[in-house]
Amino acid sequence: MSERSDTDSLARSGLGALDADRFDAAAAVGGWRGVLESAAPTLVFVCVLAVRPHALAPALLASLAVSAVALVARLCGRQGLTQVLGGAALAVISALWAWRSGSATNFYATGLVINAVWLAATGGSLLVRRPLVGLLLDAWHAAAGESRPTDAGARRRYAVGTGILVAMFALRLAVELPLYLAGEAAVGALGVARLLLGLPLFALTLWFVWLIVNPTFRPVPQPHPQR
Repeated sequence: MSERSDTDSLARSGLGALDADRFDAAAAVGGWRGVLESAAPTLVFVCVLAVRPHALAPALLASLAVSAVALVARLCGRQGLTQVLGGAALAVISALWAWRSGSATNFYATGLVINAVWLAATGGSLLVRRPLVGLLLDAWHAAAGESRPTDAGARRRYAVGTGILVAMFALRLAVELPLYLAGEAAVGALGVARLLLGLPLFALTLWFVWLIVNPTFRPVPQPHPQR
């Protein structure tokens, strides 16, 4: 087996956690700070509307303020900005959508669109028999000069792992879309659903996928050319 760098041996975040030698749930969702940066804007939005049901503008401003504080804190600490920039961009788009429409439920519309896109991507990869999980793992190991097992058992594991991701995105849409369509009366329930089906479900799903594909974590060394 070829050697990996120290950074590769550490648990990765997001879907990159599937390629880790050990699964770290906290690292998979960006650590406690990543959890706060991801959940806090939505939590603040939900809380403000719970106290003042028709105060859309204050709720949006409070949510954006939380994202801004997280961004400034990252800048001051000279830390990675990828996750917080993505979260800030999503918060801005969500706030603009809700503000322009005048509907608090549209604060969650961008999340529904993102989940629909991921559902189409993961489901589509299964339909064309190129499971997304396998494609990602192949790409990561190809970059490291390694190859992955390509036997039927490995392909089945990749398909099952991708199927679990499909189920997660489908579950989110199945729960959140009816609440979104219910309008302002269900905006509080929609916010709670978004929080519960967000990082907690994502971490649990990644763990299940990791358990499925973990037996394939045996990269095959690339043969060196004969001299």
